[in-house]
Amino acid sequence: MINWYNLAANSLWIFALALALATISFARWKTRSTEAKLRETLNLPGWQTPLNIAGVMFCGGLSATSDVTWERVLWLILAGLFVVQVVVSRMSSPKTGQKK
Repeated sequence: MINWYNLAANSLWIFALALALATISFARWKTRSTEAKLRETLNLPGWQTPLNIAGVMFCGGLSATSDVTWERVLWLILAGLFVVQVVVSRMSSPKTGQKK
């Protein structure tokens, strides 16, 4: 029988890696069209958010697949740090549609 919990947990971290790879690939394409450096592009808040969300999903998926309590705790702490990074990157991104 299929263990649906393990299937969902493993799908989560695999999807997170796919999201990170797609973000980096799109950023690389964007840097080639603007002749900027990849590092400069990825440091922009608009690119940091999807990478950090991928980090949260990756850590959540690995925490769900872990059998040892201390591993789960460490993965959840790391996921929490990625959540902090998401909040910081969203707060530092320029607001669109606001008038000066």
